[in-house]
Amino acid sequence: MPSLHLLNQEGPQFPQPYQVASDVMESGHWRVSIARAEAVIGHPVHFHRRKAEAAFLSGTITGYRREPYITEKGRTSTRTIFVFSPQPETHATTDVTGWTLAGVKFVP
Repeated sequence: MPSLHLLNQEGPQFPQPYQVASDVMESGHWRVSIARAEAVIGHPVHFHRRKAEAAFLSGTITGYRREPYITEKGRTSTRTIFVFSPQPETHATTDVTGWTLAGVKFVP
């Protein structure tokens, strides 16, 4: 089953998941294509503080949206925000290879 792993380091410059409703969360802004976002709907998402650490938050992706995002350098790009329902902690792990520079890893 495909899954999405997001490297969610602490700090204001990194995207942080946030609660939208009692059973709905959003992921923050990520550099993920529309095709990849479509491919992971209905599948797990796992948030990690470090590549080699177990996930601190997991859920099932229920949708996504694309929004303009202004980078630290003042450039505008379009980023993906995942909508997900949080699940009991799975402590999912993945190996340290295969991550993009943006902190995204897709496991087919």
